[in-house]
Amino acid sequence: MSRSVSEGVAVPLHADFAGVECRPGESHLVDEVDRFALVNVLAFGGAPDRPTHVPAELARLGPVVVWESTGSSLALPFWNTNFDDDAWLYLVQGSVRIEFKEPESTRTFGHQVGRTGDLLKLPRGVAHRTFSGDGKRRISLELLSSDPRGDVPRRTVRPDDSGRLGELTFEIGTDDVVVRWPGGVLHEPRHFFGRALRALVSHDLHLFHNEFLGGLVVDDHGEEVTVKAGGSVQRLPGGQVQDVFAGLLAKLD
Repeated sequence: MSRSVSEGVAVPLHADFAGVECRPGESHLVDEVDRFALVNVLAFGGAPDRPTHVPAELARLGPVVVWESTGSSLALPFWNTNFDDDAWLYLVQGSVRIEFKEPESTRTFGHQVGRTGDLLKLPRGVAHRTFSGDGKRRISLELLSSDPRGDVPRRTVRPDDSGRLGELTFEIGTDDVVVRWPGGVLHEPRHFFGRALRALVSHDLHLFHNEFLGGLVVDDHGEEVTVKAGGSVQRLPGGQVQDVFAGLLAKLD
């Protein structure tokens, strides 16, 4: 967890949080400092260089973890589903619209709008996708069960520029990324595809079940990952998937 000592002075935030005053608390500990923690959620999530849609663990209490997630002014680049347990989303600052649907289906459940101070439930087994409610970033806390998949040591990423993942091939075009497999093809919007890969690679793929907008599905199981594209279903080593995604991301950038 990020930790710092401050003197209660105002800290600079991203331009989307202009007008939000942030004066972190102070730590004056003199002994056994590592047993304590203090982090200002506004300063952390609102930092000018904080990446969006890349969760960071701020606290852990028994089986429950607290993630900070700085939401983009744009939509979440995939539908995300937690099949393990319910999660709760506390909106620290900003506005968000959350749409819900059945995973890998067109059946929808509607949406909710959350604003500063709201606590929203993200039900187990329901796909959700978040959108900015006001065209700006937002700062949120996610409260969820600790995921053992995230407790393994971080992988060493070795970008693979082959553009091939098992029987899938990826071709990067001007506006989309074409995914092919024997007997099928799908098109992923390039912009959202790149943002999705950045979030997944940054978090070692440990973001549960993710359904890209064109239909590609990446479902993390820890050491292995299920990758689906139409009629193609493959269970592959997580490191292999991450390396190929890192290689694609380098080309997209």
